[in-house]
Amino acid sequence: MSRNLKEGPSLWSRFKGLFPDHELHIRSGGKLRFFRISSKLQIRVVSIAALGAFTWLAVTLVMVGLQVKGASDRIALDQREQHVIQTEARVAEYRGSVEDQVARVEQRQAVLDALVRRHFGNLDIEDGDAAATEDGADADETGAAIPEAAALQALEQHQVAFARALRGAVEARTRQTAEAIRGFGFDPRAMSRQAQGGPLQPVHTAITENGAIDSEIADLEIALNRLAVMELSLRAIPSAQPTAYGSMSSPFGLRRDPFTRGRAMHNGIDFRGTTGQGILATGPGRVSFAGWKGGYGRCIEIDHGAGVVTRYAHLSGIDVEVGQEVSRGNRIGRMGSSGRSTATHLHYEVRINGRAVNPRPLLEADRDVLEIQSVAERRNGDPVERG
Repeated sequence: MSRNLKEGPSLWSRFKGLFPDHELHIRSGGKLRFFRISSKLQIRVVSIAALGAFTWLAVTLVMVGLQVKGASDRIALDQREQHVIQTEARVAEYRGSVEDQVARVEQRQAVLDALVRRHFGNLDIEDGDAAATEDGADADETGAAIPEAAALQALEQHQVAFARALRGAVEARTRQTAEAIRGFGFDPRAMSRQAQGGPLQPVHTAITENGAIDSEIADLEIALNRLAVMELSLRAIPSAQPTAYGSMSSPFGLRRDPFTRGRAMHNGIDFRGTTGQGILATGPGRVSFAGWKGGYGRCIEIDHGAGVVTRYAHLSGIDVEVGQEVSRGNRIGRMGSSGRSTATHLHYEVRINGRAVNPRPLLEADRDVLEIQSVAERRNGDPVERG
């Protein structure tokens, strides 16, 4: 303690010794003047200068700090502005993507609605629940700005599920239709190959975007086209009675010719009746011939598609024209005895790819098979009028 007290004055003395008293002699105008600068004055001046320097340094440091902070704030602000710009750009891009998605959803829904109306009539379809998630931080951020994105994704997932379920129902109906064709005694595959050249008008999705929904709709369209071909084959089978009343007088096959009395092939079935009795189309189709045809006399031929043609001969009158569309049960002519005939009757033939087949199994099909055929005709716009 005493040592510090001793060193204290010594240090002050040393510091004071740095500023000894000074005298200035100035001669001016023949006069000599003396100025004395004391040690205390020097110390005061130096202290004031040091204090000013310290103050200047402190102010300078504060200003530099403020400038650094201002620069840092500007950098942070620029970064925030850049982030806002990038976010706005992502939002704009994502909104454009959402608009494209809306267009795709509407297009797909229009396709699904058209397919349902065409093949199944008007159905009430309820939307299903589906979960939708966003991908990545950017998707989360922009997804919050585009709240409709999740709903669109849920709708697309519902469309996928609906298309898949509808395809299953269509494939089941295709199998049922094929069984009905077999019930008439025909090969569904052979009939389908012929039906593909008929008046089939498949629905095209016109969707080329990648994704599960496009694949499901494409598979659904393929299934519906197969069903349409199979139903066209089934519709082409003439299964209705060619006359409202009358009985069979001569079967299909070998018989004794009424003119030559020799054995001859009878390529159809004869139905007895009265002159002028109405003759009915046994299936929907287009009149391909209406007029006189040699020994058949007045004759009508109807093309039912899938290579199936029916022939109605020995008529007394014709009520249709070539090219006219007819439905099952429509009146097309009148029974008579024109051509190579011995009495009033209808000669009825069924030909597949030009080859005559026995019409009787077609006219005696099971009720279940006929009902499936009627459903196919109603779905394709052909009214069913069974005689």
